[in-house]
Amino acid sequence: MFNFLPAAHRITAVFLLFSFSVFNFSGCYSKQSTQTETENSQSENILPDSENSDVEITSPNINLAKPLVVSDKAEDVAMCNEINEAIEKSQFSNARWGVFAVSLKDGRVVCSRDGRKLFNPASIQKTLTAVVALDKLGSDFRWKTSVLADGQIDANGILNGNLILYGQGAPDFDSAAMDNLIAQLQAKGLKKVSGKIIGDESYFRGDTIGDGWTWNELQWYYGAEASALSFNDNQAFINIENGEPRTSTDYIKVRMGKPPEDSNANTSSNVEASGIKRGLSDNEFYVWGKSKNFGARVAVHNPAQMAAKAFKEALGKKGIVIDGEIESRNWTSDDKTDAAKLNELAFIESKTLGEIVKKMNKHSVNLYAELILRTLGKKFGAEVPGEIQRPQGIRGDDVAGALLIKNWLSQKNAAIDELQIYDGSGLSRLDFVTPESFGRAFIFAAQSNFGGVFADSLPIAATDGTLGGRMGRAKGKVIAKTGTITFVNSLAGYAAGKGETFAFSIIVNNETRKGVVGAIDKVAMILTGIKSDEKEVSGDENKTVNKAANNLNGNQQNTFYNQSIANQAR
Repeated sequence: MFNFLPAAHRITAVFLLFSFSVFNFSGCYSKQSTQTETENSQSENILPDSENSDVEITSPNINLAKPLVVSDKAEDVAMCNEINEAIEKSQFSNARWGVFAVSLKDGRVVCSRDGRKLFNPASIQKTLTAVVALDKLGSDFRWKTSVLADGQIDANGILNGNLILYGQGAPDFDSAAMDNLIAQLQAKGLKKVSGKIIGDESYFRGDTIGDGWTWNELQWYYGAEASALSFNDNQAFINIENGEPRTSTDYIKVRMGKPPEDSNANTSSNVEASGIKRGLSDNEFYVWGKSKNFGARVAVHNPAQMAAKAFKEALGKKGIVIDGEIESRNWTSDDKTDAAKLNELAFIESKTLGEIVKKMNKHSVNLYAELILRTLGKKFGAEVPGEIQRPQGIRGDDVAGALLIKNWLSQKNAAIDELQIYDGSGLSRLDFVTPESFGRAFIFAAQSNFGGVFADSLPIAATDGTLGGRMGRAKGKVIAKTGTITFVNSLAGYAAGKGETFAFSIIVNNETRKGVVGAIDKVAMILTGIKSDEKEVSGDENKTVNKAANNLNGNQQNTFYNQSIANQAR
């Protein structure tokens, strides 16, 4: 039932088109939104993570301080001509294409098509966020989530005061982690809290959504708020069965609209069968249309409040009495939390950054990228110049993180000064990066001690992640991050050529026709030695792989929904 297409950037408007009564989003979810993937073409197929890549990456001896020069070798010129011909002969030739491919063997540029021009990158932006974070924080970095109090548990098991669930940006804090915290509290004898349960997200300063995000993205799971106290990916499921709504959490409310009367206008195939609408600052969803059975994955507003609610309920189910109500706090709250002055009663650490980056890139999780961005801003913001020229005058951790990534790319000789970075995930319409910048960043990664971690985080062609259903003829020969938002598609990573490996990026802007993913894949496959004169295919060329991915996605979605219901009933 839950075939929600892990493609996060799909919805150019709030209207949803249904196929067999299931939402078919298109967008930039690159495996999760802006996340993203397969916006106007087909739904994304996400297979389990694998290590079956044929791409060998050794540390290249390339000086990034020097210009990367376009090769004049006959074979390189021929391959680049083949790439350009494939683009010009495709039905997407009117779009704006940027292509850059450089050999890790000797640094020669085998093809550059507007490689030094600025493009909106979509979700391949996550690779830059990942590289900078792995370099600055280290692959073993972990986030911490704590339970704080201004007092101690007395001999009778009573805590006189508030119990604060304090987040510091952990991307993977979930119900299981919450249970772990509660077990620690029980071990300390907690039986009663005389005060409130507070969900505190004040660790990060600034906005929880990205600059340049479109307002209609915010209700979908790939537009989830980047809260320092994120919980269960800050999302929920809405499932309509026989016209009746069910949700994975009662934190959100669903109101069903009256089915429309049949009319000539409403029977048109151009009219949506059903749709969902959420306010920008609440958790009330309105469902309209004719479809009686469908499901959707949505974002929740104020996830810190949702975490506080779940925390109080979970404590109650363990027999711990809570006298007070729940509330949430952020950096603008009058009643500030000074964590350094409070007692830490319990804590839990996240998975390592390396593991988080792998899930982020394999499945294009926007939320993870945005939390990493804010973590960078929080920890290293002092390294960034104080002047800011942004639409907003607040120097938040989100702004500092974006500026840090921009400065890092410049300092490491991976970017030109003109590039613009406004978020960590690529959902922003204000991001502008050159194709060459990605190639240079990938060279730096390959030269670094975290190079293997980064390479292992990339989806593998026809094998796993957002590339699980793509490039069947190049299975295992391309490892790359996908990206899609409305009118933008991209692919960037490494490709196994004949006797060498290429770092590459392919970015298509202003593409208004469906199916450009297939044309992008053709360009990537040319780098692997597969000729372009074969019949052009769409992104889901490997039907067997796609079918397996679709089946798996449906099973995973059903499992997640059922687990959410079970957690709610605990």
